Amino acid sequence: MDRPVLRPNWTTAAGALEGVLAAAGMPLPRHAVMGLTGHAWHLCLAREGGVAALPSGPHDLDWAAMVERYARTGLAWERFGRRARGAELEAVRAGAIAWARERLDAGRPLIAFGPQVREFAIVHGCDPDRGGFLVDSVVSGELGPFAPWSDWPPLGVVELFAPLGPADPDPETAVADALRTALEMMDGGEGPPARGTAALDAWADAFAGPDEVDRAGNAYTLAVLQAARLDGAAFLRDLAAGFPDLAAPLGEAERAVRDLTHTLSPLLTLFPFPAGGHGNVANPGLREAAAAALRRAAACERRAAEAIAAALAPLA
Repeated sequence: MDRPVLRPNWTTAAGALEGVLAAAGMPLPRHAVMGLTGHAWHLCLAREGGVAALPSGPHDLDWAAMVERYARTGLAWERFGRRARGAELEAVRAGAIAWARERLDAGRPLIAFGPQVREFAIVHGCDPDRGGFLVDSVVSGELGPFAPWSDWPPLGVVELFAPLGPADPDPETAVADALRTALEMMDGGEGPPARGTAALDAWADAFAGPDEVDRAGNAYTLAVLQAARLDGAAFLRDLAAGFPDLAAPLGEAERAVRDLTHTLSPLLTLFPFPAGGHGNVANPGLREAAAAALRRAAACERRAAEAIAAALAPLA
């Protein structure tokens, strides 16, 4: 396998996956990676105390489920995932490094959370003499490729994925499973934290009420969400072209998702990343406008879910 390169994507896990697929000679466009894996539909409104839209939300999902979801791209994966703090952290770090080195020594790159910043990166080697990974991350162009083990994992969160080899999924099954994942992620399940469409409602409630909205986290979550849903719309467009019998409901789902992105677009101007709009998150009028836009976006996503469910019915 050639050395993989992280591909541009606000969802850095998917950018790393796209890079590994390309290096393995199995390239897929970004929107296909996002749609097949479900990353296109993720939303979590992270909060702590009275502060909403913390920047941890985009990475708060069921990573164990991604092993099966990533296999829909044609490459099978294995995962090492742990959470540890305090006295347990050193043992978990040692186990993770051993797991990683075994696979790197076999010539298998890794997708890893947080070797340089709290984003996903590609690990393509290690330097045991210096004590660290060699990575391609969103900041490795400025910091260089070396990421010391002493600074990892951030917040005690270990997420490592390693490719196993071709998965050879059935195309129709992969598409049906991807659409089911879209519905699951929009549904969100029981909170807290609020996920899926319910997270849009909870976000609107935060702006409409007295809660503090984290300036940086709000801007970051908006940027990740908008890019993800644009890829989701492109994925639905391709499915409509590839499955003519399902073109009507898939086309309606695409239109609903594009309506959602149009609704969110002004918020990216009000709350631009990384500055977050400075005082805009505390301005009563702008908070009211943001709440209204997020409620409209939630209505669009519910339309999309209804249309995806209609497209899935013949595939059941």
